[in-house]
Amino acid sequence: MAVAIFASCIFFLKIKKLKIIEKNRLKRSIKENGGQIAFGLNQQCTHVVTEDANALSPRHLKTIQKYELPMVNVDFIWESIKEKKLLQCENYELSQTLPFKTAKTSEEARRLYALSIQDLKKTGFELRKDFPYQAEYLVSEKLQEMLIADAVSSSVLSEEVGRFVELIWTEAVGHLNSLLDRPVTRISLNDVSRAEGILLQAKTTWEERGSLTELSAIMSEFYKVIPHKNVLDDEVSKKLIYIKRDLCQLIRDMLNISEINMSVLNPSSLSKYRALRCRIDALDVKNEEFNSVKHFENLIQVLNIYKVSRTTESMLFERNLGNVQSLFHGSSVCNFVGILSRGLLLPNVAEDYALERTDFGYLGSGIYFSNSVRTSIKYSQPCETDGTRLLLICDVALGNCWKTKQYYYCSSEGPPLCHDSVHGVRRTEKKNSIFEVFDLATERIFSKETTSLRPWLQYVCTFDLSCLDYTLLSHDLLNDISAGLLDRAGNPIPLKDIQIKGRIIDFVAEIVVFQTYENETESPIEAKYVFPLDDTAAVCGFEAFIKGKHIIGEVKEKEKAHQEYREAISRGNGAYLMDQDAPDVFTVSVGNLPPSTKVLIKITYITELSYENGNLCFHLPAAVAPWQQDKALNEITQVSMLSYSICSFSFFFLDARGFSMEILIGDVYLPRMWVEKHPDENSEACMLVFQPEFEVPFDHLSLHGEVIICLDCSNSMAGSAIQQAKEIALHALNSCHLTRKISVLKFGTSKTSLWNYVTFSFFSTATMGDSNLWKVLRYLCLLYPTKSKRNIILISDGHIQNEGMTLQVVKKNAVHTRIFTCGVSPTANRHMLRSLSHYGAGAFEYFDVKSKYNWERKVKSQTTRMLSSQCSSISIEWQTHVTENPKLSFTPSQICALFNHERLLVYGFILNCTEILHKLAARAFIREYEQGMLDESETQHEMKREQLKSNIIELSLKHSIVTQFTSFVAIEKRVCMFIFKPSFPHFFPKVGLNY
Repeated sequence: MAVAIFASCIFFLKIKKLKIIEKNRLKRSIKENGGQIAFGLNQQCTHVVTEDANALSPRHLKTIQKYELPMVNVDFIWESIKEKKLLQCENYELSQTLPFKTAKTSEEARRLYALSIQDLKKTGFELRKDFPYQAEYLVSEKLQEMLIADAVSSSVLSEEVGRFVELIWTEAVGHLNSLLDRPVTRISLNDVSRAEGILLQAKTTWEERGSLTELSAIMSEFYKVIPHKNVLDDEVSKKLIYIKRDLCQLIRDMLNISEINMSVLNPSSLSKYRALRCRIDALDVKNEEFNSVKHFENLIQVLNIYKVSRTTESMLFERNLGNVQSLFHGSSVCNFVGILSRGLLLPNVAEDYALERTDFGYLGSGIYFSNSVRTSIKYSQPCETDGTRLLLICDVALGNCWKTKQYYYCSSEGPPLCHDSVHGVRRTEKKNSIFEVFDLATERIFSKETTSLRPWLQYVCTFDLSCLDYTLLSHDLLNDISAGLLDRAGNPIPLKDIQIKGRIIDFVAEIVVFQTYENETESPIEAKYVFPLDDTAAVCGFEAFIKGKHIIGEVKEKEKAHQEYREAISRGNGAYLMDQDAPDVFTVSVGNLPPSTKVLIKITYITELSYENGNLCFHLPAAVAPWQQDKALNEITQVSMLSYSICSFSFFFLDARGFSMEILIGDVYLPRMWVEKHPDENSEACMLVFQPEFEVPFDHLSLHGEVIICLDCSNSMAGSAIQQAKEIALHALNSCHLTRKISVLKFGTSKTSLWNYVTFSFFSTATMGDSNLWKVLRYLCLLYPTKSKRNIILISDGHIQNEGMTLQVVKKNAVHTRIFTCGVSPTANRHMLRSLSHYGAGAFEYFDVKSKYNWERKVKSQTTRMLSSQCSSISIEWQTHVTENPKLSFTPSQICALFNHERLLVYGFILNCTEILHKLAARAFIREYEQGMLDESETQHEMKREQLKSNIIELSLKHSIVTQFTSFVAIEKRVCMFIFKPSFPHFFPKVGLNY
């Protein structure tokens, strides 16, 4: 909860220059910190916030003077929030006495100006024709623009500035002379425009898969317009097209700044300086500003410092964003002619061509800055003339920074919502980050209007630079979850005692957890217990024992359960609420836990076991039972065990990751059916277990076939989805080491084959239009393999065009081409992706960002399936006489391909049921509703989902299973106190686990 910094403050806002989104963020920040916003200026206001006193009317100024109200700028708000206290206004006040007033006519303005000059002379001021350099920052922005314009058109150029201009000019011209067959001055701007058009034609021909002869002919036309000394015979590629496009930009820059001197063969340094259209001043070595920037780090030797000012940047600089910092930016010396003449440019060109950029760093494509010299010089290169380098210092309006410790790849269209820039946080001893300690800070901005040029350093670097390293990091998101009983502030509450009982039947298990907590404080608290379970688990029982009362949770519809919980808390009664926040995270809210009181909570859940390395694997996460390892290992809790003969050997271990047990089961590959009969009711539930084992562990046709990774780069993948897809593609590439032939292509409206897999997996962007997957599949299936199988890994959000045509192509070619789909994005069309894998004899995996620790396992599962034989076109005939709800007879209703060592569990139940198999069957029906495919047609699928919603809620309520529509709720009415205190030995004989 935000600290009430502005609790006693009422602000009157008069802000015109801020964008609407920034203005709304300012208002929201004031309210979140306890402040109020007045719609009118009156004596109740405590502060007036404005960026310019000119924005206030005479009536406002009179009110401010009458009630002596402080008039502060926007930084007062942000700095107070940053310091978490209300700051003094003195450092943020604007001048309340204006040095001028608005005149109605120009004649009156001239008269008032003359009178003002006379008044200043009478008080001892002298009229000067020149302006002191040190006083420039004291004048208005309009006057600063005029001073810059006067300096650009000056007829005098200092020796230091002349040498600097000649250096950057020589580097740019020298770079062009090494490539071009004629002087750049003999190329016209019309030639550059024509050359850019030819490159665009080459790009279009490449995307349409034109022949090499056509591409060579187009590039020959380009070389005629822009003659080169050495025309390489390399194969025409998009990278070559991009390099030539960048060359055209440099030529255009040189011609634009040389336009006023086109008739001069060798223009003077003054002419070149004027053509740059910016003011350059060399700082004196005795200047205070020179000494302030000279001693940055010992790894460079600063030779000269030049101060640069540009009129357009002074006018457009968005200082009102706030958080203005002086940061470094590095680039090659030959680029500085263009930077000085037109300013910094966002790298949109490369993104339009979907190509790799050399400035693409950890935070994506954009303009990069850093407060570290060591980081910035990575992007600079020594000049050919004297070996020196140039480093730019800019005023950067960072505004609201989005801070990250991980890679953040996205387009240059904009930062995350409600943010203006992206900040890479450096690594410290306490905080882990991919940004090294010496990087200090890395900033990425998305608008050139947020930068303003300041001094330029000319320096010599004392070491050679090393190439940047790009690696993918894996991170277990469950490690970020604070497990256990927590209060509202997130502080842990001690877990006093815990006991766990369970039973395992074949591939399924039922676990009962008893947990005792104690409120050791002197006041009641509302606490929440968070614990992770695997994504196949379902909670089916919740009870609480407190002060002699036994409270049993009931499953109710979520809105009703939450309403009863809030009402109980408001009445002062005890309340318990259990929800499922994510597929593998459950939470228990314990409301109004009395002081110095113990509470015993009993949670029952069911789960399915995994099968790994020939063993059944049961795992209990450590967060469910946070134990002391030595104590748990030394304590004897069970001296005998009643087991079935199918279990021939078991192995279990306990460590910081939790409790794990591996069971070797005999004849695991024999189909079997378990039937459970309710002891009290005429009800039965069934579980069919089928796990095939093929004689050949690997599919020979797949092992010698080909793997194609299809990366969806359509517009719908923009944002985090494309980054997730690229990470999955990299993992898939690393997992396909047994396959001899691997191809990677990205698709949208068209498709592109990728050769440098790792590089392009980083730099592929979601800018390829629509998802025309059917075209890609039809193209691939025209020449399908005859002696092997083709496996396609499709990484997409499932929003594809022409779904009917796509499925038709998949079905027609399923004999030789299998499709394994990987779903990304929270808005993924899972039905379509399941349909593709179902009819393509493959498998579907959804990659949820909330359970990213499972991604590597899921990718490995997909690549293992590709090398395995499979059973496809599986169907089940389930004969039953149930008439109560024929829609829910068995699940899953649609079965995809079944691969080697992968199990198939089919559930069905009859009439009323409450036991373990009954509950698992109910959970299976609910899971198919949430994740399964109910019909081939997506419209029919959604219609059936809507029709089954009421049945699913009824199933959840009947079998006490928490779903997205329901929650456990238990209400304790506190009327009197009980002396009886429950203990574990009292309850264990009653839980019914001794089978």
